[in-house]
Amino acid sequence: MGTNQVRCEQRYEQRYEQWAAPLRGRPGVVRALNIVNRGIVVVFYAAYALLLGWACVSDPWRLVPLVGVTAVGFVAVSFFRRRFNAPRPYECCAIAALIARDGAGKSFPSRHAFSAFAIAASWFAASAPVAVVLLVAAVVLAICRVLGGVHFPRDVVVGALIGSVTGALAAFLAALL
Repeated sequence: MGTNQVRCEQRYEQRYEQWAAPLRGRPGVVRALNIVNRGIVVVFYAAYALLLGWACVSDPWRLVPLVGVTAVGFVAVSFFRRRFNAPRPYECCAIAALIARDGAGKSFPSRHAFSAFAIAASWFAASAPVAVVLLVAAVVLAICRVLGGVHFPRDVVVGALIGSVTGALAAFLAALL
């Protein structure tokens, strides 16, 4: 391992411990972090199902971009993650993650962040207020993933950017129909 990488990891370890230290001594807060992390994921499953239901009722052709564009983005992100296989913070840094996760690698970009931001941005085809609320929830999810120690900030930022572009494209194409 190179000297620069060791220094980088030590800096991240210090930074992460600054973020996590206020949470570590409070089991209830750590439990809440895990509940929020899982709960927001469920909210996004439901939000996507509702969006697809809206598309079926309003104009079934809208399903094509809302499902197709999002699916292509999801597959592309998954393929890239598998090929790039970036380590997770708890693998390459001496940190104790607050969110338990089985498995290693495939950290970059965050698929949770990608999916949340893609679904939130897709909602602009149906309802801007709902889309904005979901974007806020997506930001909270991204923060949970970093605070939980399962992603580096770059993982969630890149996942959020790719997801936002994917969702915006899906919403734009659905609005044209």
